[in-house]
Amino acid sequence: MLILTNYDRSFDLQTIPDQVDLNYAVLDNSNSEEPDFFFPSLVYMESFSTPTIKLKIGDYLINLPVDYSILIGEPSHGDLEVIQISSLNDRYFKAFSFNPLSSFRPEFYTIEIDDVLPSSRWFMPKLKTGQLLCVPLDSGKKPKCIYIVKDIPKASEIVRAGKVW
Repeated sequence: MLILTNYDRSFDLQTIPDQVDLNYAVLDNSNSEEPDFFFPSLVYMESFSTPTIKLKIGDYLINLPVDYSILIGEPSHGDLEVIQISSLNDRYFKAFSFNPLSSFRPEFYTIEIDDVLPSSRWFMPKLKTGQLLCVPLDSGKKPKCIYIVKDIPKASEIVRAGKVW
């Protein structure tokens, strides 16, 4: 799993050393009237095993935990919405893509399910309630990013798009 660092680079959580001084990007929607981007320190990580879903997002292939949710939207419509990845099946949703450090405007990529894989080991930063993890679609500098979350309260499922960028 890749995360976006405060240096606008992708960082692979599978290669994390014993000690690291790292900040990563989140979209905090705990106050749905004022969503904002933050870069908390990577202090706590959770490790778990779960089936994996391989998604084609635009031209990118990415593996994600099947029990997570993704931020979707439409360029011609208002607010963004969080939807479970397992509910994507042939419904033609578009993933919201925005790098909070280097994007000029958001992009929306078509999501297709490519494959479902057996259980994989995952490492994720521990998020606060209402925060969505910024996940790069590719490695390197200034990557395109999407947003995922495990559990989100009902009040935070809608993100006011006009307040994000």
